[in-house]
Amino acid sequence: MAEHAGQVIRRREDPRLVTGHGRFLDDLDDTDCVHVAILRSPHAHARLVTIDTSAAAKAPGVLLVVTGADLGAANAPFPMLNDHPALPKPCGIAPLATDRVRFVGEPVAAVVATDRYLARDAVELIAADYDPLPAVVDVEEAARPGAPVLHDVLGTNVAARWQQRVGDPERAFRDADVVVRTRIAQARGGAHPLETRGLVARWDGTRLTVRAAVQMVHRHRRFIARQVGLEESRLRVIAPSDVGGGFGTKGGFYPEDVLVPALAMKLGRAVKWVEDRREHTLASYVERDQVHDLEVAVRRDGTILAMRDRFLHEMGAYTVSGMNLPQNTMIHSVGPYRIPSLDLSLQGVLTNTTPVAAYRGAGRPQGTYVIERAVDAVAHALGLDPIDVRRRNLIPRDAQPYDTGLDTVARGPVIYDSGDYPRCMALALEALDLPAVRREQARLRSEGRYLGAGVVNYVEATGTAPLEGVTVRVQPDGRVVVATGASPQGQGHVTVLSRLVGAELGVDAETIDVVTGDSDAIPQGGGTFGSRTTALAGSAALLATRAVREKATRIAASLLEAAPADVVLDHGRFAVRGFPSRSVGWAEIADAAHGGRVAGETPDLEDTNIFKVSQSTFANGTHAVVLEVDARTGAVVVRRWIVAHDCGRVLHPGMVDGQIHGAVVQGLPDALNVQLAHDGAGQRLTATLMDYALATAADAPPVFDIRHLESPTPLNPLGVKGAGEGGIMPVHPVIAQAIEDALAPFAARVTRVPITREDIWAMSRAAGPR
Repeated sequence: MAEHAGQVIRRREDPRLVTGHGRFLDDLDDTDCVHVAILRSPHAHARLVTIDTSAAAKAPGVLLVVTGADLGAANAPFPMLNDHPALPKPCGIAPLATDRVRFVGEPVAAVVATDRYLARDAVELIAADYDPLPAVVDVEEAARPGAPVLHDVLGTNVAARWQQRVGDPERAFRDADVVVRTRIAQARGGAHPLETRGLVARWDGTRLTVRAAVQMVHRHRRFIARQVGLEESRLRVIAPSDVGGGFGTKGGFYPEDVLVPALAMKLGRAVKWVEDRREHTLASYVERDQVHDLEVAVRRDGTILAMRDRFLHEMGAYTVSGMNLPQNTMIHSVGPYRIPSLDLSLQGVLTNTTPVAAYRGAGRPQGTYVIERAVDAVAHALGLDPIDVRRRNLIPRDAQPYDTGLDTVARGPVIYDSGDYPRCMALALEALDLPAVRREQARLRSEGRYLGAGVVNYVEATGTAPLEGVTVRVQPDGRVVVATGASPQGQGHVTVLSRLVGAELGVDAETIDVVTGDSDAIPQGGGTFGSRTTALAGSAALLATRAVREKATRIAASLLEAAPADVVLDHGRFAVRGFPSRSVGWAEIADAAHGGRVAGETPDLEDTNIFKVSQSTFANGTHAVVLEVDARTGAVVVRRWIVAHDCGRVLHPGMVDGQIHGAVVQGLPDALNVQLAHDGAGQRLTATLMDYALATAADAPPVFDIRHLESPTPLNPLGVKGAGEGGIMPVHPVIAQAIEDALAPFAARVTRVPITREDIWAMSRAAGPR
């Protein structure tokens, strides 16, 4: 392990983006496109009795009006993103609802017109007759017998049940000195990327091309092809080189992903749809809502013997993401701690709300919240220092690799591959200087001001299975092209891959072309999700580049009349060792390769590597925060944010820092504001950005202090782990802990996030300062 202090580099993507020259989906030439507008349900739960589209069909500029019945087989309910045995009867969403609507914003009909404004005007002319049904929006209420049932095929709203057990939890609870019980909950939030979702689909009578702001072009190709009845070879999916943020929201399968291509095939021309912000707020997938009942068996010194968790996971109106999110919550709920016995079970519950799918962390933040609040509850119950309880239970470095005993479906066992958790926490505490914080806290309390500090840990599953593909090709003129199935949404794929390949080939990274997110450019690809691109695409790029270099070395040896073992590569030129004046460059090598002038070598100079993994690699970190709470108004001001972070080998520290900064800031409004509120009938109370509180620059901590550790993973040749989601994972529990610490004179206890100003004001009024 090394404490990293690497060179900060400038990203290749940034000059184009910061000067306004990015090309996003809506920037693509659409002069020959027709446009789609969608009628969405105004009800959270209702029977769809009739739809009269006749007036809309006669409106100016309208080319086509469709309902679910008009789409035929393409309107079949969608498969889950990932199958799971705990969810035996999936309840997939269809492109257009036919007999019943189950959340406000569900698509019901669509209009195609010559421009988007005429299409929207025509949507207003569609007469849909609904028979309202009772709605259920609260996850606990939905799980109770007698609640309104969303899907009759289930006869219940509990769509999934899953349990994992490790060790002997019954004995551990029987033998424990103390059993600590607590109930905690998290409410929903959404990603709200700067660019909303959108698609342009073109059908030429033989082949369908879909340009879409998505995260997984190969997976979307399979999905769309299945839904519209095409062979995959007749479908190309391209994610624009610039996608304005994804955060998981653009990784799922949506009704519009099938609707727009199906309309293009019906009309035989290019069809475009771009989501507006209100549509995004109502209909783009969201997550986070869970309720956990926890029991922790402990010794009086704070040693954890076992943990039992029974939790409800809200799935929304359809099972669009399967068990991915609650599975992630379950496996992350042990954190970096040695817990010999576990009894973890969950229920996936359907409600009349927007379907639930990945949002930055995809279930991981909930798991971190569970274990860190459980440790805080133990410390509180036993009268111990929360930091001492953490330190006592951390998995030591010499126990790595560490098998938690947990497993996943399709993503391998939960075995921590490397890490020094005690050192990580020690670095964060060193930067925090808690004694100095306590002195300042005491001084401010004497003035009637309330300062608080929080320290929490996390472990993050990254480098998500199963694969990623990269092709490295040297063109006949010596130019280098890299193609990958991973599609960027601002992470810096071009910078990372071009620098990796350039370093191996001795070529200036700025001259390397990187092609991303095109299903025609490479036969297999995974996509961008699960903090995986550097670990998987980077490893694939490294291995493909080495194969190209080895072939180039053989060709150079032939041209130089030397043995391959005697040929060296230096600054892009191959020479015989000891004779640098006699050399050949990439242009000569490529010309010979493509011309087939070297016996025994194929007439090309490229390699495709599909890098596969059978389990995740696990990053970790410790976050500490110092904040001030105004007990009179409930306002919270973050003063400092400290991070000790270990994502294996750090290739580009500045890029990792940027991921952490963005993730922390993205998590703060989730922690402090009600994001997705509904009334009892399922109507959204936060349906515009006037009500839905997003973070601004003013909300960012004024000081970030980030320390990088390096515990390289043995699971890939780069030794790297992911860093895209770790920054958001500790935000909820560290904010909760720090607010409790600030309001300790009021004996405040936080059991739910978000912790709003109203909550803080109420906690400070429940009992006067002690």
